Amino acid sequence: MSLGPSPGLTVAPAPSADGPDRSRSQQAKPSRRRPWLTVLIVLAMLAAILASIARGYYRDGPLEPAAPTGQGSKAVVEVLGDLGVEVDVDRHTADAAEALQEGGTVLVTDPRSLSAEQLTALAEAREDGEGRLVLVAPDLVSLSYFSSQISPSGAVRTETLIEAGPGCGDLQHQAGTLLVPAAEEAIRGAATLYRVSGEGTSCFSTEQGSLVAEHEGVLVLGSADLLTNDAVGRADNSALVLNSLSTEGALSWYVPSANDPMGSSSQTLLGYLPDWAGPLLLWLLLIAIVALVALSRRFGPVVVEPLPVTVRPQELVLGRARLLQRSGERQAAATALRSAAASRLANRLGLRRESALVGLLAALAPHVDRTPEQLRTLLGPSPVTSDQDLVRLAHDLDQLEKEIDL
Repeated sequence: MSLGPSPGLTVAPAPSADGPDRSRSQQAKPSRRRPWLTVLIVLAMLAAILASIARGYYRDGPLEPAAPTGQGSKAVVEVLGDLGVEVDVDRHTADAAEALQEGGTVLVTDPRSLSAEQLTALAEAREDGEGRLVLVAPDLVSLSYFSSQISPSGAVRTETLIEAGPGCGDLQHQAGTLLVPAAEEAIRGAATLYRVSGEGTSCFSTEQGSLVAEHEGVLVLGSADLLTNDAVGRADNSALVLNSLSTEGALSWYVPSANDPMGSSSQTLLGYLPDWAGPLLLWLLLIAIVALVALSRRFGPVVVEPLPVTVRPQELVLGRARLLQRSGERQAAATALRSAAASRLANRLGLRRESALVGLLAALAPHVDRTPEQLRTLLGPSPVTSDQDLVRLAHDLDQLEKEIDL
């Protein structure tokens, strides 16, 4: 009798002298993979793409007119629009200067970031056109270009409620008190107080200075948080902001931009690179993306799954109900309830081929103690605006079916 291996059998090799652990580790080495690195790179790219798409809807930043975030000013802009004020968003100094030359109102959201050339252009445009200028928390340098009667005198570093006080006149803008947040909660630090001399006027004053000042068409607001979505609704902040910005029929909302041709032209780190460095970097980035896509396309063995998957009807109903609840589709849920109830009622009344609501209502009328108008409201496309209405509709449909069963 031969004891050798049969042709249909495969004999496993004997374990090595170092033991079974060494043998298993050697067998595992060829198949060891690290897919987590590829997954992380792909997730990072997707996050960058999603972030760029999200930024395309609106620009987020301090006092951005279209930003719905806490530091944005979308609420102020929308209310101004409701008041009939046409708000134009400008990001270049030349556009803001043109609005001043035409005698309009220009709001400068960040005067401290403007260069000397930009400040000079705005000051000359205001003198030529006698436009109205609103500066948000300017410093001593930026103020010196527009008024010599207003100068910074202090700061408010804690959350403070400042009253208008007597002598404000029209500068009060129908606001009684203003609330400024603490320095650590504000978007640009502590609020600035100003001292006014000569013919200038001020309002909302403390011992150190005033939060609002005005001189010869230049209005100064000492806190940028007065215009943010988070703080505009506090105290009487909205009254001051809306009344001061809606004096004219049009408003230029000037947000200084880094790509302003009139802005600072200081050399950046990328500016020191040669001209051919930009195309080379783009080419290397394209190659890296192609390589990542090629490495990520690792086809494994074909996986066979038993299809279709059997799911209990109760799970389907509950899953659909949760989806409708999360999306707030009360009208879709009401339509589904009415359609199912109408089908059951039609079957019980022998109207299997009846598809019109009129026929179903006519068949139901002799069997229930309800008027045709009540039946049409119950089974027709009447709106459902709350969860209570949806629960009441389901209860009424159930009662209607029970009346038919009696």
